[in-house]
Amino acid sequence: MITQSKGYIELVQYLTEHLDVFTQPDPDAPEGALTVRECFEEQLAESVMQINQQHSLDETARLEVVREADAILYDLEEVLSSVLDKRPSPTQEAFIVEFVGLVKNLFDSKIMS
Repeated sequence: MITQSKGYIELVQYLTEHLDVFTQPDPDAPEGALTVRECFEEQLAESVMQINQQHSLDETARLEVVREADAILYDLEEVLSSVLDKRPSPTQEAFIVEFVGLVKNLFDSKIMS
């Protein structure tokens, strides 16, 4: 659906260009705060639910969206493996929200076309 698209490839390039965002750990992150992995998982899950609610998708299309989200999470794990279990800083959280929002935009564009 989107993971083989030019837009997704550009989005992964955008992530790699901004890896420096994830090189600064937040020593003041509260204990029990979500990890970088959990933040991505939570944001992607929310986006998948929004996509499925906003569009009249049949079961096959919904499952495809979920499979694509899993593939995206796998790609994120590959690129960010060294920081996935660390607590994100506010800057990292903002980047995660922005990145997942861009992923959702790709899904919305694909579904609407």
